[in-house]
Amino acid sequence: MLTQQQQWCPQCKRYVETEQQQNKLGRRGTLIKLVTTCQKCRTTLGSKTVSAETLEQMQTESAADQSTSEDN
Repeated sequence: MLTQQQQWCPQCKRYVETEQQQNKLGRRGTLIKLVTTCQKCRTTLGSKTVSAETLEQMQTESAADQSTSEDN
């Protein structure tokens, strides 16, 4: 799943659209590595590793937040 956001890129020296890619780690795929890259220069802006359960919970919460903001 790819999501787009705006984030500061030190290479481009401005706010740019970013991509967030998910890669499974380990044999069971219980860990997921999230890598955020600049769409313009393809520089890695950040990465972090989270458990699959935590990522699923974050996605569920963000979907719930979006649905409540659309209702208002």
